[in-house]
Amino acid sequence: MLPAYKAKSSAALNRLEGLLKKVRMMIESDEYCPDILQQVLAMQGHIKHVQEHVLESHLHTCAQKKLSSKSKDAFIRELVTVIGLSKR
Repeated sequence: MLPAYKAKSSAALNRLEGLLKKVRMMIESDEYCPDILQQVLAMQGHIKHVQEHVLESHLHTCAQKKLSSKSKDAFIRELVTVIGLSKR
């Protein structure tokens, strides 16, 4: 993974860990459900950022080699599958 994308992903994961702890405490403290949901949505946002950074780094590092190789079709199918999974 390219260093810039690794740093961005790591930062997003750190924020995600903090949010996870906060949500766990909010649930244990029986806090207001919409407040908990707001934090969960923030977690989803950080996960999406990690997905984007990993995919973009992959496209910059591996895609060029794969697209110019004999395994081009398999690589394209793999990307379509992974991108489809990220939309769930």
